[in-house]
Amino acid sequence: MFRLLLLTHRYLGIAVGWVISLWCLSGFVMMYVPYPELTPEERLAGLEPLDLFGCCQLPEHFAGHAVEGFTIEMATGRPVLRLFNGRQQVIDLASGEVLGTFDGQQARAIAHSAARAFGAAGAPELRGLVERDQWTVAGSYHPHRPLYHFAAGDPAGTEFYVSSTTGEVVQMTTAGVRFWNWIGAVPHWLYPTVLRQHSAIWAQVVIWLSIVSLFLTVAGITIGYQQFRFRRRGGWSPYKGWWLWHHYLGLAFGLFTLTWLLSGLFSVNPWGAFEGRSFAAETARLRGPELDYDDIRSFLRLLGETAVPVGTVRLTGAPVTGDLGVVAADAEGSRQRLAGDSLRIAPLAESYFASAAAVLRPDEPLHDAGWIAEGDAYYYTHHETRRFPVFRIRYRDGERFYLDDVSGELAFAVDRERRWGRWAFHALHRGDFTALLRSRPLWDVMMWFLLLGVTAAALTGNWLGCRRMVRWILRANER
Repeated sequence: MFRLLLLTHRYLGIAVGWVISLWCLSGFVMMYVPYPELTPEERLAGLEPLDLFGCCQLPEHFAGHAVEGFTIEMATGRPVLRLFNGRQQVIDLASGEVLGTFDGQQARAIAHSAARAFGAAGAPELRGLVERDQWTVAGSYHPHRPLYHFAAGDPAGTEFYVSSTTGEVVQMTTAGVRFWNWIGAVPHWLYPTVLRQHSAIWAQVVIWLSIVSLFLTVAGITIGYQQFRFRRRGGWSPYKGWWLWHHYLGLAFGLFTLTWLLSGLFSVNPWGAFEGRSFAAETARLRGPELDYDDIRSFLRLLGETAVPVGTVRLTGAPVTGDLGVVAADAEGSRQRLAGDSLRIAPLAESYFASAAAVLRPDEPLHDAGWIAEGDAYYYTHHETRRFPVFRIRYRDGERFYLDDVSGELAFAVDRERRWGRWAFHALHRGDFTALLRSRPLWDVMMWFLLLGVTAAALTGNWLGCRRMVRWILRANER
């Protein structure tokens, strides 16, 4: 059995050991350069200040279902209303026209405006209308396809993508980000477009490669510990040269390799293990009755008569306990809440947050509730930026809800499955168990030490496998 295990580890290592080395080497890059994603702050920075002169016109037959919320921002130099009711409906408030799609001329105007806002000098050049490419392959871009691909022509090599269905800038990259992602996130996530565009196949490839790599690692650890014993002649290992290095590195860092492979498997939520629920019911209770089109019409009438705060680039409206709340945001990301019936500055009362626990989950006993100004075990800044302060609600069954201090909406929530996912993936894969371990440069030193050890163990195994393959080829040629 030991001989069989040894042979399995050897030939399985030759077959898939390179995958582990690839994951390790690309992990160094991913510590500092994540996969490109247009953040909410960048979206705001790419918008023009609202110009509501002559606002607001609606379609003649403006009626329909209730809406979850809306935003008002500029597109093609005109204010547009974006209604959300399961899908996005865009209305030109200057003409009252429903904008079903955006043509190339409109996309070019949006691109010019975005380039100026992003600080990219030069006139954006349309590269083409693309269905998907390496930086827009994820499913979140499906509602926006096809996409207008623009190059800004600036020294940074900025490129961005404009939705043909909503007129929004939905992605932005630079030459540096693209380069580092080709040796970082793309190999780390096995993310080439040809594979990732088939989501189900991609997920199965990642899952089964992870499982095979886990078996390879477990076999290696088992062999390593069985062979680790003192010998009068030869020390603690029967191996020499590269074999000795692989033996000792595998013993020292094998468990960390196992940990990263297992947490990497969990990152794709295999078979829905950490999916959790949507929290749609809690969000609906917190918001109260949805908005109807008469509410929208009344607000727009008020908007045409009342000035919004200077520098506002977006107005976001949503019901809060049945009343319309509006958040005005500027290009710097600063926000303030306005009353929906007067557009006066109207921060949420403390009583709203105090009563939120009973509204969200009326039948669940409360553990505690209050404001937090820094991260806790589940809501914290590490790679992802979190807003503070937030109002945290903890229930006795362990579920947690975090409410935005300006809008009062649900910013983040954790149920049982997400608690497991936090520790099984985020903590094990990123090493962010505590605030101390997340602090830098301590986190960098720890991750570099562990990654170097795991990478060295994987590469020595690859080298041994390559040498064996070369011998096979030479012997075959001799025959």
